[in-house]
Amino acid sequence: MTLTDLNRKESFPPKKVITKDNWLESEENLRAYTQRSEFGPTRTIWRGDKQATSLCYEDYPLDLSTIKTEQGTSISDYLEQTKTDAFMIMKKGKVLYEDYFNGYQHYEPHALNSATKSFVGLLVEIIAFDGLLDLNQKASYYLPELEGAGLGNGTIQQLLNMQVPITFTPVETPYGFGRGTPILIATGSMTKPKGYKGPENIYEFIMDSQSAGTPGTEFKYENAQTETLAWIIKRITGKNLAQLLQEFIWQKLGAEENAFIHIDPIGTEIASGGMRATLRDLTRFGEMMLRQGYYNHQQIIPEPLFRNSLEGSNRQMLARSVDAYLKTYSYCHHWWIVNNSYHAYAARGKFNQEIYIAPQAEVVIVKLSTNVNNTFGEPYYDTIIRHLL
Repeated sequence: MTLTDLNRKESFPPKKVITKDNWLESEENLRAYTQRSEFGPTRTIWRGDKQATSLCYEDYPLDLSTIKTEQGTSISDYLEQTKTDAFMIMKKGKVLYEDYFNGYQHYEPHALNSATKSFVGLLVEIIAFDGLLDLNQKASYYLPELEGAGLGNGTIQQLLNMQVPITFTPVETPYGFGRGTPILIATGSMTKPKGYKGPENIYEFIMDSQSAGTPGTEFKYENAQTETLAWIIKRITGKNLAQLLQEFIWQKLGAEENAFIHIDPIGTEIASGGMRATLRDLTRFGEMMLRQGYYNHQQIIPEPLFRNSLEGSNRQMLARSVDAYLKTYSYCHHWWIVNNSYHAYAARGKFNQEIYIAPQAEVVIVKLSTNVNNTFGEPYYDTIIRHLL
């Protein structure tokens, strides 16, 4: 090791420690949050003790600098502009492109943020398919604690499609009154400000919900709906969320690395955005979804769930919501439905995390990023698919 190599090493202790008070202050801090699971306490989603499923690689990987949109932007430029940490393209089960940026390593679990919701949606569907859960029952049927709370009025199906309009007691936080800030405090992702009197854990956050309309009449994307679903399936099965994820999905995939999920101050997993996993394992997951649940020589997700579960919910309802800029999309069973010719759908998370699955093109694209602008990747993914086809 040379002196130059030593100079490139991190300083110990670090010059600046990333904490719950400063992780949103700069791009550098945010990157540390997305790339490092040490940010807060986590629970392991064990990969199991069997050999990982092998990935098949194309002999000649794609040159993304030569693939351009109609406006002339290359895919390479797009990845750079959107602060991409890792990117993978798979077609017909073969990896055509894999690369890592900004110091991110292939074995490190990356934050998925709201892409976690799609995993929870799958668990709910599997448990309902097994006959343990009735999608037409109200949440309060399974959680009597929610009788009278806004989230208790919605059915499981309405929660899956984000159609239970709710509101919360306004709480002043360092980042204002946004819909995400109370849950950041409740999950332990942000320090409580002085004088704070709001919910201090996920269960208190759910029970603080108040009705803001009739369930099933409007689209209202809200983290607490996912947290409610997670509470229900934990109550039914007697298992925590990490156990359910590893039992029903992660171990069956033949994952290469353990995944993780952050927990709140009392040890409850953050179902709406706490998962971390590697690029390769997320691509394995995407390929399993592409094959309608079949992967690693087994049917991991029951095939009947794919016949109508990803057809899309009410597009007009979404177009009337505050998310109207997504008017060509729909939202169903905790997946974003793209409604294009490739029948694509996606798991999506804040700061540009995405698992994009295009069944008609037999393509899976996974992007992990630290992009504060949250741009939409679909036009670029479709450019890649047209090039491949």
